[in-house]
Amino acid sequence: MTTLVIKPKTRDERVFLTKMLKKMNIEVDIVEEPTPNYETQKAISDVENKKGTRAKNADELFKELGL
Repeated sequence: MTTLVIKPKTRDERVFLTKMLKKMNIEVDIVEEPTPNYETQKAISDVENKKGTRAKNADELFKELGL
């Protein structure tokens, strides 16, 4: 299973990404906790250890996903 961790900069960006990913049949779970949960920490660790892909913004994310 692939985990996608996104930290939107604005509310509008969060709404846009949520709608877009749902249209692509990608499950979206918004985590709004003061500290990241286990799954989020693992995903961040994977990216830092080159086991994942880091994207700086929505355009880069869609480019990495080949969309």
